[in-house]
Amino acid sequence: MAERANPLLNRRKICVLATAALTAALGLVPVGTAQAAACQWQKAEWELPSTTTSGTLYASDGGRYGVGVTGTRSTTWPHGYKEKQGTLWDNGKVVLRLPATTPSDVNAAGLIVGNAIVNGKFTGVTVSRTGTTAVLPSNPNWDGSSAHAINNAGDIAGTASVGLKQILVVWPASAPGTYRELAAPEASTLIPTDIDEQGRVVGYTDSEGFVTDTNRQWHTLAATGSNGKGTPWAIRDGRVVGSMDNDTSYAAAEWNAQGSLVRTISNGAISAKAIGGKGAVGGQAFVSSTPRAVLWRDGVVADSLSGVSDYFILKAISTDEKTLIGDDVSRPVQYTCS
Repeated sequence: MAERANPLLNRRKICVLATAALTAALGLVPVGTAQAAACQWQKAEWELPSTTTSGTLYASDGGRYGVGVTGTRSTTWPHGYKEKQGTLWDNGKVVLRLPATTPSDVNAAGLIVGNAIVNGKFTGVTVSRTGTTAVLPSNPNWDGSSAHAINNAGDIAGTASVGLKQILVVWPASAPGTYRELAAPEASTLIPTDIDEQGRVVGYTDSEGFVTDTNRQWHTLAATGSNGKGTPWAIRDGRVVGSMDNDTSYAAAEWNAQGSLVRTISNGAISAKAIGGKGAVGGQAFVSSTPRAVLWRDGVVADSLSGVSDYFILKAISTDEKTLIGDDVSRPVQYTCS
């Protein structure tokens, strides 16, 4: 998923910083006892274009493809990317750059979704792995649209805007050239984050997380504590994972396809980001006071990933759970089990 402004992140950062000292003092680790790691994780850096110095991975299919941006990081104010371009990786090699498209996601066929400026407004588009761009169908009443997530079947989840209103939209692979406006929480901020193979969509607004079921009905993700909010980052076969934040705490969390809370993973867990094909959940947690990537299974640490860089941000897990994909110090990388 592409980087976007998230009003929850500032609150989460404050909460994480405020509790880091307590975490260190108490020696907290994620809930459960870590099992002996079954894997020796071998790191492989992904390629960067020769004219660039940095890359950020937005999303991956968990296997062959990844999308994000590459460019040169500015060392002076204003900081950030210079000459940034969307980028497609195939098995860690740069195969396509997208100067006119901001990518959000990619599926196992290498089909990219995102947005571009078309006739003066943001418009949802797809880009094939060979660079062919197609505009997604739209309602003439929309002020703009954007594609956020795609599954391997080719179903696309995104948003459309009409004034200050955001509309949840799905472009179904089974009916090319059409779109569906789905019921969703009414909010000026509406961000879909993932879509599973059955077409369920997860996302968040400025006040709640939600999941749509296979009947196209949406459900609020259950939350705990005062002003609690669940934020979903991934869904697989109706299983939702993400983060749980409220006024006093934060945790990783799992929900079902009806939005009911299955479990929270606390005592150091920060957020769950990805689900593997065999049930493993990956995310970030404090381990001996250091925030780093970990793997859980049924809420218990399955692998503390002690051999993986502290700076690795996990974003995808392969179906066989032998490959972890993410970012490590401004560069996409993967770790492979050996």
